[in-house]
Amino acid sequence: MDHGQKANIPRLKEYVYDLIQMTTQKTAGQRATVKKDISWDELDMTLMSIVIEATALVLSGELDKLEE
Repeated sequence: MDHGQKANIPRLKEYVYDLIQMTTQKTAGQRATVKKDISWDELDMTLMSIVIEATALVLSGELDKLEE
């Protein structure tokens, strides 16, 4: 099962930074007028995307290279 996936590290970082932004923005994503805010409606999808990309990272074997 290992080494069958291709890791997309830039995408994983993007999702993590989105999550950080969501959890630190002052409006909790409730004001549509603030364009840089991310709506909390996106939270479930962001978390699932992080899980998927982290799983792909583990299965790709790239994480093993970092541990060595």
